[in-house]
Amino acid sequence: MEYLAHILNLAFTFVALTISLNLILGYGGMASMAHGAFFCIGGYISAMATMHWGCSFFLSVVLAVIATSILGGALAAPFIRVQEEYLILFTIAFQMVVFYLMLSLYNITGGDSGIFGVPPVEIFGFVADTPGKFLPIMTAFMIIVFYVSMKVTNSPIGRVLKGIREDDMAVASLGKNVIKFKVIIFMVGTGIAAGIGGIFAHYTEFISPSIGNLDQSILIIAMVVLGGSANLWGSALGACLLIIIPEILNFLPGATDIIVPLRGFIYGVLLILFMRFRPEGLLPEYFNLKSSKKRVLDLLDGVPEKKSEPFRSFEGNPGHGTAFKQGPILEARGISKSFGGLKAVNNFFLELDSAKITALVGPNGCGKTTAFNLITGFLKPDNGKIFFRGKNITNLPAHKMPYIGIVRSWQDVRIFKGMTVMDNLLIAIQNQSGESLVKLFFMPWYVKKEQTDNMKRALFYLDTVGLRRKAFEIARNLSYAEQKLLAMGRLLATEAEVLLLDEPSSGVDPNWVENFMNIIKELAVSGKTICIVEHNLEVVRKISDIVFFMAEGRVIAKGSAEELMSDPKLGEIYFGV
Repeated sequence: MEYLAHILNLAFTFVALTISLNLILGYGGMASMAHGAFFCIGGYISAMATMHWGCSFFLSVVLAVIATSILGGALAAPFIRVQEEYLILFTIAFQMVVFYLMLSLYNITGGDSGIFGVPPVEIFGFVADTPGKFLPIMTAFMIIVFYVSMKVTNSPIGRVLKGIREDDMAVASLGKNVIKFKVIIFMVGTGIAAGIGGIFAHYTEFISPSIGNLDQSILIIAMVVLGGSANLWGSALGACLLIIIPEILNFLPGATDIIVPLRGFIYGVLLILFMRFRPEGLLPEYFNLKSSKKRVLDLLDGVPEKKSEPFRSFEGNPGHGTAFKQGPILEARGISKSFGGLKAVNNFFLELDSAKITALVGPNGCGKTTAFNLITGFLKPDNGKIFFRGKNITNLPAHKMPYIGIVRSWQDVRIFKGMTVMDNLLIAIQNQSGESLVKLFFMPWYVKKEQTDNMKRALFYLDTVGLRRKAFEIARNLSYAEQKLLAMGRLLATEAEVLLLDEPSSGVDPNWVENFMNIIKELAVSGKTICIVEHNLEVVRKISDIVFFMAEGRVIAKGSAEELMSDPKLGEIYFGV
């Protein structure tokens, strides 16, 4: 029985570890190769806190969690902006530095011999000095980890993280601070790993650098991949399989001589095979989509389907402020941007009048998309200024634009294809209390009510663009035209006042183009200010109130569509003939 209890303790340890890495890797999309190092750091902090500082078991584990979380955040903040392959290299380097540092600091860590005599857990006189006695403690901690992780992943934070995993620029364009969310989940994941390390040190009554080597980190990654990325039940399954099955095989005659030396090889082969043939793992991310759909539909019972009517905001919400009457609502004044020797935008100006449709046209490569990137904060101009409602927003970062009332779409759609249509809309809603860990855990009643309201809001905007019946489809399964509608619905869910639309009608057939034009015209009638970059001149002619013609990085003409289209010089520039 003690042996069985030991196997369960070991399995539950790795279940919690795998869940904590899945938060970082599966949800946040950050490939960390140093999870074993954080596990080891937590173990050493907890062991030394009890042995040298006189702390209790609970206090030592809490110290391990806090200290390691801070360390994880401090390490993540400057390096989390880099490309994925560089993040992998950085975390491998950090893993190796921690391992060899612990080997060399013999007076503190015991070197490769480790530290013996870590005190067992003692709670109100009960000493958990055997595997059987320790099992309830390990089980309780695993349940706490699972509950906390499930709470985070099923919240607005979890949706933002999955969006970041899919496309961090699109997430930023919807008003989310990508760096902040990445650092938060890295801290949460590393803190949990440290807490597990602290508990494990008291369970084994021993700690050494070997428990946090690179092999351990690779093993935890293998468990995530095997069980299923972004699925906590998959994490539990993957960890149990890779811990329990080898132990069962040890009972076969001669198996110990084969399995132990080849364990790392077997894990590596499994990792390669699953990444090649079943990258979603044993339990895919949305394996329980039908049950989730039923729960959400029960919440939304009674929300009527929107009938054909002019566009309006959810429950009459006017969005960001009242109509701006004093001149253009958005202005770009003399902005320029160079990339090396190429001047992509040169002394560019643009004025958007409130509740009007403005078109920005010009030949390919003239700088239209770069101008959008400058206006929405994804690029900083070398010269010039940008004003919104009379205030200078030139240096405002991209993720703050939706808060003041400016959002943009992308020429290549950039929806979150691995998420449901409903989640694509929910992630766009601004100022969600569930995006705060403090409110998520200390104001759960408020967050739950707000979640229900936000689902109704998302369903309303899906009605607006005609995608209500697709709410629980995975977005990649939509047709291209439906994906365009989803991108439009996502913008509406932000309830921003100014919409910058990059090629809204490109790639769709004429019937769908007509649909898009009707939606855009309704938006303008409702009070939205719209600027479109569009190559379809028939669309420009039918829906635009004013047109800016751009060439070689600057605006060279302004007027109605008919006026500009009738100018032979502009036609020569546009068509190159």
